[in-house]
Amino acid sequence: MKLKMILLLTCVCAVSAFLLAWVYGITEPKIRQDIAKKTNLYLMEVAFPKGEEYKLSDKDTILWVACDSAGKIVGSAKFELTIPGTLWTIFDTTQNKMGIAFKVWPKGYGGAIETLVGLGMDTVLTGIRTVTPAEGLRETPGLGIKVTALWFKHQFIGKKEQDVLLKKDGGALDAITAATISSRAVAKGVQKGISEYKEYLSSQATELPSD
Repeated sequence: MKLKMILLLTCVCAVSAFLLAWVYGITEPKIRQDIAKKTNLYLMEVAFPKGEEYKLSDKDTILWVACDSAGKIVGSAKFELTIPGTLWTIFDTTQNKMGIAFKVWPKGYGGAIETLVGLGMDTVLTGIRTVTPAEGLRETPGLGIKVTALWFKHQFIGKKEQDVLLKKDGGALDAITAATISSRAVAKGVQKGISEYKEYLSSQATELPSD
């Protein structure tokens, strides 16, 4: 009786393992594809923050385009992963470097605020993107959560390192009313990221375009 039970459990475990591996084999490529697509959309958001729509080009499987409200292309870019999950190099259609995108994780009131930052070859900010509550943002509802608001993010566009501080800290950015901690965290996080990556960006500017 015990032997039969052991054999039965062994068969059940073997079949379960086979089914799990089979399902994983089918879904894993789709999951990776979805993650890659979402990442590229976010990269386009910081490269061309005022675009109304981001999509893959009809003519190139790795070229992304930003369109205005009328569907006209206003920008295009390709991305090369440099440091997994942290740093990307941005290229134009002729493989000239346009800049970089990097992630920072400044500590806000409720925890880390994951922020994706776009930086041009001239070290001028092209845009930023903060995670949403659905992606794990834990700042105070109605207050710190507003670091995701367009008006707050768009004021970073065109700023240099020395300007990326709140006005009360000597910079050029407006804080979110009653959410100074969250506002300051994002600003200082972005500024620290620029400080860390500007030397890398400078070294990239002296390199020849990729083949």
